[in-house]
Amino acid sequence: MMFTFSRKAKIIHRILLPVFMTTALILAACAPEVVQVDREVVVTRVVSEVVVSEKEVEVEVEKVVEKEVVKEVEVEKIVVEEKAVEVEVVVTATPTPGRTLNVAMVGEPRLLEPSVDTIKPSLIIAMTMLETLAMNTEEGGFVPWLAESWEALGDDGWRLHLREGVKFHNGESLDADAVIYSLGVYHQTEGGAKGWYNFITDAEKVDELTVDLYSRPEGGAHWSGGAASTLPATLGFFFVFPPKYHAEVGSDEFGQAPVGTGPWIFENWTKGVELTVVPNPDYWGKKPTIGNIHFRWADDASSRVALLETGDVHIAQNLAPSLVSRVNNSDAARVATVKGTRKMFLRMNIEEGPTADVRVRKALNHAIDIESIIGALFEGRAYGRDTGFILEGQPGYESGRLTPFTYDVDLAKELLAEAGYPNGFDLTFHHPIDRYVLDVATAEAIAGQLALVGINVELIGLDPGAFFGAVSGSRLPGIHFSASAPLFMTNLYHPMIEFELNKAYGYGANAETDAYTKQALGERDEAKQIAILHEFEDYVMTEHVPWVWGFHYQDIYGVSKEVYWTPRPDQIMDFVNVRFR
Repeated sequence: MMFTFSRKAKIIHRILLPVFMTTALILAACAPEVVQVDREVVVTRVVSEVVVSEKEVEVEVEKVVEKEVVKEVEVEKIVVEEKAVEVEVVVTATPTPGRTLNVAMVGEPRLLEPSVDTIKPSLIIAMTMLETLAMNTEEGGFVPWLAESWEALGDDGWRLHLREGVKFHNGESLDADAVIYSLGVYHQTEGGAKGWYNFITDAEKVDELTVDLYSRPEGGAHWSGGAASTLPATLGFFFVFPPKYHAEVGSDEFGQAPVGTGPWIFENWTKGVELTVVPNPDYWGKKPTIGNIHFRWADDASSRVALLETGDVHIAQNLAPSLVSRVNNSDAARVATVKGTRKMFLRMNIEEGPTADVRVRKALNHAIDIESIIGALFEGRAYGRDTGFILEGQPGYESGRLTPFTYDVDLAKELLAEAGYPNGFDLTFHHPIDRYVLDVATAEAIAGQLALVGINVELIGLDPGAFFGAVSGSRLPGIHFSASAPLFMTNLYHPMIEFELNKAYGYGANAETDAYTKQALGERDEAKQIAILHEFEDYVMTEHVPWVWGFHYQDIYGVSKEVYWTPRPDQIMDFVNVRFR
């Protein structure tokens, strides 16, 4: 993917033929190679593009280092006049290995144990140390990882073949016993991943590096075969734990000092201050070129930008749109953006209170002006209004297939009156503080809009750890903020997490959604499965309405000009491919 940078090439006067010849000679002497970058190219040396135009343009530049495409901020600047040519050539040195990377995160994790703490800031740090059976890709797919291959076993199982010679940081071996133990951790957890792998009912050891996983629910449909990707895709969140150490200390203590198979090893965690991981010299996979990673926390986006400007950090996540110009105009950093997979919506308690009435749930959708929030708060740096639950790029996604809710105050009032609330009602609205971009401001804007239809909102803001603990630990009343990005790459992610009964985040689950999910999981033919999911989406949006649909975020990062790094749509931060200049 390409990024637009703030420095621009300008042409002062009309370029004449002799000037082109002079420019060519100067560029040849300076030695950079000029290439076309309308597609990704793979080379073994650093190249850069010089773009010349007769008007002010924004230039997209692509640099390639060691056969990996890296986006670069710097642009060679050419100023051309009729009688003179001035060329500024940027020469990039060989990337410096072994330096410490400093990263500013939005908030401190509760635990670095993914069966308990499933929020992205925690997972980003945990994934430097812990690894999964499959690896999600930035293109929205997945590839074998700790499991190097797999194949289906009839109608109800899959056989996984594990990588040979992989060791945990404490010397324990990655083997079938570790996978079986880890499945038990997921089955027993009361944390955020509660119920996620309950569809895997049995695990059998074939040999040290081979394990069979089965789905044999009594009287229930099998997931097997269905979309051939169903189980392998879910392995993108299946973290494997070292059995002896995890069993000895338990999930809570493990989450304070995790041990995995990943490219970095836990070193220390000073609560409220910082966390450091160091390179794993025996890592089985691609070795990173950087050294330690030093994580610190700054709840406020302006504070994260200040750390960038002073050079105290190299990467800062979740910047507000209003800070983009400040970062791009600094000498120290640039902004990197990507359309994220994260969808913002509001969950509603469908079991009790006014929101148990579907007419009220529809009224809330019509009472909230998502487009004005995108324009006024996000300065257009968001994408909406959202619909459904199948994400763009996934099988079954069809742009325009579903009709979004429209902002209509009169219709909202009419629906409230029909439901017996002509004068509105009181409503609690739980939201995180500084977990997502502008989450507090978004909640306040929504509360103000709901007041226009008579709904008196009590805003309850919590720090991210307390917020997610409250959401997953019980059924909150009223409505609460949600911003969901898939943790495994399948069009069944939201059905499995949001719409199956007895799931930690299953606020929208009822008998119908549970049945639809099981039917889709059990369908072997992808076309038939998509037909089921479309019928499911229609039911969710027109009859059930468990959410207030919002928008997709544009993910905004601040990146030091000292490093090469590009963001992924799924918010996972790839540190293995970070390069210092």
